[in-house]
Amino acid sequence: MRKPANLYFSLDEYRQRLDGVRARMAERGVDVLLLHTPENIYYLSGYQTPGYYWYMALVVPTDREPVLIPPPHEESLVPAYSIFDSYVTYRDNADWVATTANVLRDLGCERKRIGYEQMSWFFRVGEYERLKAFLPDATLVSASGTVEQRRMIKSPEEIEYMRRAAAAAEAGIRAGIEAARVGATENDVAAEVVRAQLAHNSEYSGLPPFITSGPRSMLVHATWSGRELQRDEIVFLEVPGCINRYHAAMTRSVWLGDPPDLLLRANETNTEALRLAKEAIRPGAAAHVAFEIARDRITAGNVGYRQGRRIAYSIGIAFPPGWDEGHIISINDGETRAFQPGMTFHLITTMRIAGIGAVGCSDTVMVASKGCETLTAVIPAGVVITR
Repeated sequence: MRKPANLYFSLDEYRQRLDGVRARMAERGVDVLLLHTPENIYYLSGYQTPGYYWYMALVVPTDREPVLIPPPHEESLVPAYSIFDSYVTYRDNADWVATTANVLRDLGCERKRIGYEQMSWFFRVGEYERLKAFLPDATLVSASGTVEQRRMIKSPEEIEYMRRAAAAAEAGIRAGIEAARVGATENDVAAEVVRAQLAHNSEYSGLPPFITSGPRSMLVHATWSGRELQRDEIVFLEVPGCINRYHAAMTRSVWLGDPPDLLLRANETNTEALRLAKEAIRPGAAAHVAFEIARDRITAGNVGYRQGRRIAYSIGIAFPPGWDEGHIISINDGETRAFQPGMTFHLITTMRIAGIGAVGCSDTVMVASKGCETLTAVIPAGVVITR
């Protein structure tokens, strides 16, 4: 290992990550691990690029330094970010699968058990078939989750970046609340949100902020438009912060005018559901219990919304097209795994109600030693009423 120009964690932490992944490789009987997921490559090597629309990989043997295969034209980023000296480049008109096979041969793995990420978006079926053809004596086995299981528990250094990301998200939410006025447009609000994010050192995030109003707030994952904000309607704000690829996110809504009774009841329902879910998040408790408590409170509110999906997903390292780690763990019905200190979640009790819109309510939380800590705690949960 070496210190690159940009080092976000100590080399000792990277060694611990690598040792932990290798221990899981041994448990799975894997001799070498082939990674294609940008978040996993970043987690082990520090290497990052938005250019992962080209093929890239990290080859992790059990007994020597991993070998990075960066995308074409991205060689300059290796000394900038990667803690590993070993890397192999390829031209943009070359066969990158052949390059990968050659790296594996050079490591003496042509007859070994090669673990690959079966669930990765970035290793296509055709590439898998060609790798098998290049290495007919190797045994390819699914090793999805080998890195993710370690990513599920954040270190103190990772948590610190997420605290800073939470501050950027809070700044964006506060700016959005202040900009939400009758006659302004969603674009006006978005401009202030993004300006505040950047002023708090946020990077480009895995997803954009979601800023909608009125009937458009019923559209899940819609972004801002030129729509003008009207009186007696809602403005929905879901805003991330991102520091060194670590994300935190939160959601709030603004009501412009006099709030109807249904809005007030919905606001009471989802803020109470959020509070109860936080109380249920503690080390050793099963994740599905927190889901059930929040779901039952929302049902009891009788405001025309049914909680039919997860209330939270793991959050941390992310590159587009997402900011979540929900594939690692989510707080959902049937999730029997227990909470552990160092887990982090985007906890969401937002409700979309006909005639009202999106009543936003979410925070990024961490499982602490004795309970749940809210990282986005500066702005209280609940709809902001602006008359």
